[in-house]
Amino acid sequence: MSVQDAVIWLTAAVALIIPLAGYALHLHFEAKRQVALAAEKHEHERLQARANILENLSLLAKAIEDEQVNLTEGCLRVRVFLDLLDEGIHVHNLDFDVFDKVYQQTKHLATHKARSELASEEITKQDKEREAVEKEFSLPIQQAAIKLASFCELQTKLGGEPLFIDAAGGK
Repeated sequence: MSVQDAVIWLTAAVALIIPLAGYALHLHFEAKRQVALAAEKHEHERLQARANILENLSLLAKAIEDEQVNLTEGCLRVRVFLDLLDEGIHVHNLDFDVFDKVYQQTKHLATHKARSELASEEITKQDKEREAVEKEFSLPIQQAAIKLASFCELQTKLGGEPLFIDAAGGK
């Protein structure tokens, strides 16, 4: 192969490699852009979900305060939302632990269709059990509902950042 042939082949190779490298670089930057957009969308959805949970908790707290909801039902619902909020770190918060206590003592009670399928004696037995738990925890539930409403208001004003930081998770 002559020097002239080698130069031609080298020129052809460079002419082919430069556009391919440019296209690869374009794909790299496009992939980074897509990842950034996906992360931004995920964060927006996370913040929206958090805001929705806080709104639901606030409404439940107000309903418990105003005695518009059965205390047991309110506690069960609050407990579920607390479990969803900020990966459940608020479930065992001392201000809200009564919701978990009531949940733990009443989660076995039948609800909805399962309750309607029970014998009347069993319904009466479960109602007495529920009423005893409600009587025992009535005042702490009311106090926790007031604190929960304040907590939700504060969290909403903070705008999405959790009050507690997960140091292990880096958030």
